[in-house]
Amino acid sequence: MKQLNKQVFYILSALIVFLLFYSIFYHDFSMNELVSALIALAVSAVPEGLPAVLSIILSLGVTRMAKEKAIIKKMPAVETLGSMSVICSDKTGTLTKNEMSVVSVITKDEVSDHTEKPIELRDESLAFRRLVEIALYCNDTKIDYHDGKREVIGNPTEGALLELANRANLSQDNHLIYKIPFDSLYKYMAVLVIIDGENYIYLKGAPDVILGLAKQQVEKDTSTPLDLEYWESRISEFASKGQRVLAAAYKKVSSEKEHLTHEDLHDEMIFAGLYGIIDPPKKEAIEAVGVCREAGISVKMITGDHKDTAIAIAEEIGIENYNNALVGSEIEGLSDKELRDVVADHDVFARTTPEHKLRLVTAIQENGHVVGMTGDGVNDAPALKKADIGIAMGIKGTQVTKDASDMVLADDNFATIVKAVKEGRRVYDNLKKTIYFALPTAFAQGLLVVVSLLANMPLPLTSVQILWLNMVTTITLSFALGFEPYANDLMKRKPRDPKENILDSYAIIRVAYVSVLIAVLGFAVEAYLRGKGVDTAVIQTTLLQTIVFGQAFYMINCRELIKFPIDKGILKNNVLWGSLAILLVLQAIVIYVPVFHTIMETTALNVTQLGISLLAGLGVFVVVEIEKLIYRLVKK
Repeated sequence: MKQLNKQVFYILSALIVFLLFYSIFYHDFSMNELVSALIALAVSAVPEGLPAVLSIILSLGVTRMAKEKAIIKKMPAVETLGSMSVICSDKTGTLTKNEMSVVSVITKDEVSDHTEKPIELRDESLAFRRLVEIALYCNDTKIDYHDGKREVIGNPTEGALLELANRANLSQDNHLIYKIPFDSLYKYMAVLVIIDGENYIYLKGAPDVILGLAKQQVEKDTSTPLDLEYWESRISEFASKGQRVLAAAYKKVSSEKEHLTHEDLHDEMIFAGLYGIIDPPKKEAIEAVGVCREAGISVKMITGDHKDTAIAIAEEIGIENYNNALVGSEIEGLSDKELRDVVADHDVFARTTPEHKLRLVTAIQENGHVVGMTGDGVNDAPALKKADIGIAMGIKGTQVTKDASDMVLADDNFATIVKAVKEGRRVYDNLKKTIYFALPTAFAQGLLVVVSLLANMPLPLTSVQILWLNMVTTITLSFALGFEPYANDLMKRKPRDPKENILDSYAIIRVAYVSVLIAVLGFAVEAYLRGKGVDTAVIQTTLLQTIVFGQAFYMINCRELIKFPIDKGILKNNVLWGSLAILLVLQAIVIYVPVFHTIMETTALNVTQLGISLLAGLGVFVVVEIEKLIYRLVKK
């Protein structure tokens, strides 16, 4: 919009400077005449209502996005969405359902499937019992049941673990002594608890971290040396099935211990086993990723999960290059330049941190892309601020994340991002159509004024008639273009270049020749009527109606900038036809209600005069459609 304002300013300034020089060197204008001429030019050539109309169209887009659960916080984001070429998305809850359940419990002795059935702990092994107890105590989440529906209050992963403990009829019973909350830096949570009168440290977290802290494992109800190769193969096996794998360990400590530090976890930990947690992809997310592919938008999945889990989910969702995943440790080993060089070859990033997100956004932007980034945690805020479109989660997102974002997803759904992109493209299309429409109708009036002054002719329209055209008819018709429906190929186009000037060379040619066309038709009508000896009021009123008809027909042209406008469907924009009806009623009032003859300096027209103005207006439609047809043929 800033570029558009500059271009209009430069055009108007050039006209004013030209008129000043002409008046000084070639025409003996008095000061009053010159000032009046410049005012008339400014009033006629400047589309005064255009900024307001464009703001309304943007607001319409914001409202439509809100109905689709995409809350826009910053108005420029509406335009930016239309040029977004990369979406960096979290996995859990955005691409997946965030409805987690433990489907596998893996010990050294066995793999158990525990999706639904109740658990009788006394029949289970020591390792299994410890895993269920750790699931209960290393947990900050609660589960409520309302009308038979389960509601997880807290972390969904912990909710799945708590459900496992609930199936074993375990409850905490105030056995918790001390807790180290989960921290993304350490990737684990630890608690000090009393079990059967003895103190234990229970530990839960990322498998690679927990394995690094343990030296022993539970096997056949006794402690044996840790079989690292076995556990790593199990982690890969279940992660490759799309399961999120967590690990658990424990150790017995003195009954006098009442405090817990990170150092307490560095020796004598006994590895209990693994949890395999499934979080199915959202069906609508799978469809949305496919839409993105057609629309030329790259989807990159960034997750803290294991590499094999990320690959399996990415394949199921339909993300490209799903096999070529980059993990956080590899990102840390790359310089900024190296990361920029390789980031385009990867669409899956695993075991990442918020710091990695920030580096990834920067690298993708430096490759010339417009980037959208999702986030929900406090530490995601820097990456969201850096992204061209920061996207916060409305349900699980923190307030800090929402404050840093440009858009909030009220439903935490990836598909909503794609709906917002579609609406952003529609808004840009409609803004462009409105500008294509509004500028020629304003510049045509400016040409009528300038040419009349240069030719030492009386102004063809009065000041109040010029204001009527600018502030009533143009706004009424421009507003209607904001309701144009989605183009059929909208999500099959490549993303718009953010550096693209809305007034490109083709637009400038269109604006120029339509401005001249309307002005020439206006002068032709004026000359014809003047040759017939018609009264000045009739000439001005007929010219006013000619421009209005020209605007109306040209608005129909602008429904499609290149294609034939009827291809879109005649009745797909009822607001447009309603605006035309309102405008015709207003014009009838201005022309045929006597009280307005004095105000608007108009007079009643006969059928012949109306027919002349209608044919002239229709001429605009015909010429523009011929030009579009030629353009399409040349493009082919």
